[in-house]
Amino acid sequence: MRRATAAALVSVFALAVLPRSVVAQGEDAAQLRPGTLRITLAPDWSRWDHRFGEGTPGYAKGALEPAGIDFSSDSLGIGQLPFLQGVQTRVRNLTGLSAFRLNLGRAQLTLNTSVRVVPLGLELGVTRRLAIGVVVPIVRSRVEAFLLGPDTAGGDSATRGNVGWNPAWVDTTAGAAFRAQVDSVLQALADQVANGPPDLRQDAQDMLDAICDLWALSYPTSAGAAGPCPGADPYGSALLPVGDTEAGDRLTNWLDSTHADYDSLRQQYLALRDTLPQFPLGFALPTTPLDSAGLRRFFTDPNGPLAADSLTSIVRTRLGDVEVSASYQLADRARLRTLVTLIARLPTGYVDSKDNLIDVGTGDHQLDVEVGVRNDIVLGSAFWIHAGGRYGMQFPDQLDRRVSPANLPFAPFAASARVERDLGDYVAIDMVPNWRLDDAFSLGLGWHYFRQGATRFSYTDPTDEARIGLPASVLDRETAITRMRIGAGMTFSTLSRYAAGRARLPYTVTASYQNTFWGTGGRVSAASVFNLTIRGYVTVWR
Repeated sequence: MRRATAAALVSVFALAVLPRSVVAQGEDAAQLRPGTLRITLAPDWSRWDHRFGEGTPGYAKGALEPAGIDFSSDSLGIGQLPFLQGVQTRVRNLTGLSAFRLNLGRAQLTLNTSVRVVPLGLELGVTRRLAIGVVVPIVRSRVEAFLLGPDTAGGDSATRGNVGWNPAWVDTTAGAAFRAQVDSVLQALADQVANGPPDLRQDAQDMLDAICDLWALSYPTSAGAAGPCPGADPYGSALLPVGDTEAGDRLTNWLDSTHADYDSLRQQYLALRDTLPQFPLGFALPTTPLDSAGLRRFFTDPNGPLAADSLTSIVRTRLGDVEVSASYQLADRARLRTLVTLIARLPTGYVDSKDNLIDVGTGDHQLDVEVGVRNDIVLGSAFWIHAGGRYGMQFPDQLDRRVSPANLPFAPFAASARVERDLGDYVAIDMVPNWRLDDAFSLGLGWHYFRQGATRFSYTDPTDEARIGLPASVLDRETAITRMRIGAGMTFSTLSRYAAGRARLPYTVTASYQNTFWGTGGRVSAASVFNLTIRGYVTVWR
């Protein structure tokens, strides 16, 4: 009784096995004795700042590339921010610069991700062949993000862009009067197009179209309503060409010319005793391009097109996906042990936020079932091979996502939708040769293969496809995962000594390291994983 009590105290530090995508060194196919409770603590630490990419310009398929490469560009424009296409097109139309390319400047994002998992759980031998268990993982995910903007990513004028903050966006009250006057001009022109003198209707329409381009570029917060400029693009009004650039000069000249043309048209209406409101002055262009602070604001401004969380470091400590399991011993011979395990993984983890573009969740937050077979093949008194295979079937769920391809992570808030997600099923193979050095120490070298099929997405509301302009299936891209890891581990065990009466407590300690040396699919992290597994055994009944 005293020995059992002491074992229970030691076992406070050892509570169950984490549901990992690879099996740790030191695993075996031995079943617990009836009435034996195994208490395990198996914390592991994984870290990565690179990934095995696919289709990234300048990199071969499967080559290592920085984890934040999709967020980085020497000239951040519509290639990474396609929702700004309307802004670029309008600037081209107004200025006549067909080669104008909207450029927010150089941006470089460095990501360093680490995940620490502390799985707590119990496993109880029920009969000679059957055991049941539960695992409760506590997960701490951390993403360190370093964003260098146009004034820091290189530190010279070559890193700067050609757009800055629209003064009327920065100070909405300052542009309110000008906005109201422009609205009155647009409404008056629309009335003339519909009911004015027939000889001037086309001239009024041409002027209306011209001013609508300026209005939509500068003040699109009213866009989309059934008004003088219906269907205006609401994205990007926060940005305008800088005044001293070629596009800025062209815009200023265009505005002067449009003022003159409007005054001429207004005089024609006056000659017919019809009055149009005066075209107001007050339109202003930004004087400086975006800097690092301005770029961050563009990403995070709640009234802007992205309205995302800040691209800064984030730490989450949450519950992971809890699992319950049952294992059955199929074979227990001198040369072969075979154990079959059925696991149900519950949707208790935290899924990454759709509004945090670099978030890492603490679980998949959906139900899945895994069937695994583990075999110990004994080849000698000091050598055996642990060979296992696992298959996981994952069930669909629903969640909110920003719909955009994987290589375009800057998805606008307006692209948010409720989608059905069907994570791909997975298969894993683990091969671990083990050498027993003495009655307490053993060494294992492992090869671990993991493959997961592509995730399938669909809209829960089919009308969202027309609203967003993209099928939900664009989220499928680069979601299939294939990787291989190699590792090594050392195990210290008192089980043999305890059975012989030469140890006071029955426990095992395994320290192992694994490295991802190959991957394909486009989003396979080049992770290094360190694991420490401590197991204690308590006799509940005999």
